[in-house]
Amino acid sequence: MSLREEALGIVSELDLLGTLGRHGRAELVGSVALDLIVKLDIDVHLLVEGRDLYSVVNQIYPELLRHPKVDEVRITDYKDGSVKIGVDGYPSASGVWSIDLYITNQPEKTAFSYVNELRERLDEETRGAIMGIKRHYYGRGLLRDGLSHRIYEAVIRRGARTVADFQKLSP
Repeated sequence: MSLREEALGIVSELDLLGTLGRHGRAELVGSVALDLIVKLDIDVHLLVEGRDLYSVVNQIYPELLRHPKVDEVRITDYKDGSVKIGVDGYPSASGVWSIDLYITNQPEKTAFSYVNELRERLDEETRGAIMGIKRHYYGRGLLRDGLSHRIYEAVIRRGARTVADFQKLSP
């Protein structure tokens, strides 16, 4: 089973898109949506236009906690109209996954259109370059804090194909 199939199985097991979809527009974003998985993490964005953000969060996290494989959730309020609900340890066949549900009432804070744009621009060469660079940083414990996004940008928009190219382009 591929990592993407495993991730989609987890999304289904938790009924994430169904649960979140009852509150607004929910979509997979990030490496699972793009099939560029190196690190075991799942990102879902939820747009809740016209709804109280905190009331939605207070409905979602107890549903997650009712699942037998979810022992703990972490809630981060960014104080900018967005909140993240994180599940840091979801066990599965390949290891322990982290799941981040990013909830906002501001369309511009979602990655919906960004993921669609990347999906259209990815080809075999750019996929290979992204995966190689991501694996390099993941192997060193450095694939975090938005590094994947910077890698996508360097490969897709600035022509990086190797770790050395990426390093030259990154501050």
